[in-house]
Amino acid sequence: MNTRQTQPRSLTATRDPVPQRLLAVSRYVENLRRLARLADRIGRSELGTAMMEVADCMERMANDIAVSPTGAVILRRAARLVGTVEGLLERQAKLSVLH
Repeated sequence: MNTRQTQPRSLTATRDPVPQRLLAVSRYVENLRRLARLADRIGRSELGTAMMEVADCMERMANDIAVSPTGAVILRRAARLVGTVEGLLERQAKLSVLH
């Protein structure tokens, strides 16, 4: 009787990206909503409305983003959007406090 030895799989090969992407989508949605509320507070309601629409869209499409081969691209772009808007709103919030 021959015993077959198997080699251990690498961690990256067995790791499923879908749960990680779902978690990332959830975090981006939370950040987008937080930024939308901040935008409304400092008088940028049009930006707040747009951010809320993006958050709602990402939430509706979370499963599609998680399983799609282009999901990583979408998440990278969402990360850039969050960072850009966060920087913009923080500057404007500081200026509104100073004036």
